[in-house]
Amino acid sequence: MEALYQKQILTLAKQSRDSIYNSQATYNASCDNPVCGDRVDLSFAIADGKLHKLGVKVRGCALCEAGAGLAIASLDGMPATQLPQVTADFAKWLGKILDDPPIDAMNKFLPVRDIRNRHKCVLLACHTTLKALSAE
Repeated sequence: MEALYQKQILTLAKQSRDSIYNSQATYNASCDNPVCGDRVDLSFAIADGKLHKLGVKVRGCALCEAGAGLAIASLDGMPATQLPQVTADFAKWLGKILDDPPIDAMNKFLPVRDIRNRHKCVLLACHTTLKALSAE
């Protein structure tokens, strides 16, 4: 079972490496995890109240890259107003406060739920997106 999750996480990590970060996008932000040195730069646009054209540049571990890949795959097309709740519920699910993740694709991080000190790595792209939204 662990091999399946490992492959899914590496696939998400590759998705983040293949994305295109746009420093000229309407929304940009960067967040760092000072504990491990991860950094996420994230860009996107909003059309009709929904996030679009997410791009990332990640300097960090595979879990940080995978979290960014999840953001690209799951947040594109999401109403910006839903992002704070989705991020909060994802964090609660990782912390075993909720039984089910807010988005099914987040189940790919099931093995990480037991590794509490890696939750911030997985959530860094979501927090970067929230930071970009709050800067408007």
